[in-house]
Amino acid sequence: MDRSRQTTSGITITIDVEDHANSPDEHRFREAMEPLMAALQQQGVVATLFVVGELAPLWRDGMTELAAAGHEIGLHGYTHRYLAEIGPAAFADELARGRDLLGDLLGTAPIGFRAPYFSLTPETPWAPDLIAEAGFTYSSSVLPIHNFQAGFPQAPRSPFMWSCGLVEFPSPVLGVGPAGVPVLGGAYLRLAPAPLVWLAERRARHRRGAWSYSHPYDFDVDEPFMRHDGQSWLFAKLLFARRRLMLGRVLRLAGTQSGSLGSLATDPAFRAGLRTYAHPRA
Repeated sequence: MDRSRQTTSGITITIDVEDHANSPDEHRFREAMEPLMAALQQQGVVATLFVVGELAPLWRDGMTELAAAGHEIGLHGYTHRYLAEIGPAAFADELARGRDLLGDLLGTAPIGFRAPYFSLTPETPWAPDLIAEAGFTYSSSVLPIHNFQAGFPQAPRSPFMWSCGLVEFPSPVLGVGPAGVPVLGGAYLRLAPAPLVWLAERRARHRRGAWSYSHPYDFDVDEPFMRHDGQSWLFAKLLFARRRLMLGRVLRLAGTQSGSLGSLATDPAFRAGLRTYAHPRA
């Protein structure tokens, strides 16, 4: 029996700390996050923040303050690139560099990892083992549906354990079979009609290990419109649309949460209830 489904637990708030600046010298992510983190602090909500390693030195004071307040800091890759693009050898190096860097800055090495773009996919069978070998306890890197960026439709939708012992928290999705939408995260959370968001919330909060994700730019209502090189006009517009809704929607989800992903991943009772899954190409 999958004990991760047995009790009503809540939705953990997670934030992928990455930048979406107009220039390399303009780092808006710190200020963009301030209203959200202040509101979570006021509500007594513990969040899990996955930080891109390259940005960590720019945000040392902020990370230190949040960690001291009880929030969890994890690694969102040393660089924000697809795992398949990095390759196994370079990925192992980036994992070690990122974990060591966060450990040096915070005094404690992170136990959680989230792949950029949820790019732990069928094309990266080496990833779970490398993440575990680097010293991480859990991953939150799988989108268990077909998706235009990166998807792993064969993967379980509930939290599971890779055969190497690494706990995986896949993205909660709303849908059937390999089709679905991660309604509780990112642009999907901003763009989805309210009834769809509330439906996804009600279903997710009855599973231990459910989470919502966002990015600093999701809350940056004053950022001037821009397009990155190679980015379509439509995709760029979607990254800016309805940002004024994001804070309210995340805070509503925050009212259901029960702790960090790391606290669950290290809970023996939770781990004992997880099914083991082997990567199909390992």
